[in-house]
Amino acid sequence: MVEHVEYMEAAPRGRSGGPAGPQRRSASRAEEVDIAHACERLWIDPDFVRLRRRYALLSGILITLFLSGYLTHLLLSAYARDFMSIALTGPVNVALVSGLGQFLLVSVLTWAFGSCARRWVDPLADRVRSRMEAEHGTGAVRP
Repeated sequence: MVEHVEYMEAAPRGRSGGPAGPQRRSASRAEEVDIAHACERLWIDPDFVRLRRRYALLSGILITLFLSGYLTHLLLSAYARDFMSIALTGPVNVALVSGLGQFLLVSVLTWAFGSCARRWVDPLADRVRSRMEAEHGTGAVRP
């Protein structure tokens, strides 16, 4: 017994399952142009410029503090061996305390970054995000 199978010619589809061809391309192109214009307006927005500056300043300060602490420990270990070998209590010397102090330094800097970001960066980022979403609809401007 042979079954008869009819093949239906389906309309070409794009990657996302939507219609392919000129309609899909023009809609996609228009969306890309809208996003590009929104990004251009975002880059010159005074709040966004202020947000980038605050983030860069905060990151720069904390990176400088971390590298200063790490390089101090490294240079003291390499060039001030007598100082680093001073025993504080029993087998615990300055080098061990300084090495463990690196963990404390990273923890404190991480806490400071989170605290400062919540206070100075996050409110500004929320304001910029809400303005862009109100202007272009929720989720319209996503990288």
